[in-house]
Amino acid sequence: MKDWWLGLSERDRRVLGIGGALAAMLLLYALAWLPLDRARESLRLQAAATDASLRWMQSAAPEVQRLRSGGAGSTTPDSRSLLARVDAGARAAGLGGALLRVEPVADGQVRLVFQQAGFDPLMSWLESFARSDGVRVTELNVQSTGATGQVDARIGLEQRR
Repeated sequence: MKDWWLGLSERDRRVLGIGGALAAMLLLYALAWLPLDRARESLRLQAAATDASLRWMQSAAPEVQRLRSGGAGSTTPDSRSLLARVDAGARAAGLGGALLRVEPVADGQVRLVFQQAGFDPLMSWLESFARSDGVRVTELNVQSTGATGQVDARIGLEQRR
């Protein structure tokens, strides 16, 4: 390799030296600087989005506190049994035709069986019922019926104490 280099003319050596230096600089730019620059830009955008989320959360915090303090105690509790509230709530949500049975399991616990119920209305009712009536879901078994959006479901609910 040394003999080959020394066998080149001065002009060829200079051209190869300058070309090699340019090639090394291009490789350094392509393999090191460009990926680092792209990562920095991505992190900057991510930080800006996170900062915007933080500002929104800070502005929404008083509303959350207001709803927490006023939401739970402002309504009068329903004195009916869990069984009656679940049955009435499901029927009011339009799930009465799909409600196959509501059975007591233990004190403060019930099991519901739905057949051919709409998945979206069922989950919407379950979420709002659990939130507003102080109930927690202890069992959730949902199976597709083959019809679009229709499910068979077995749900266990328990009154929070």
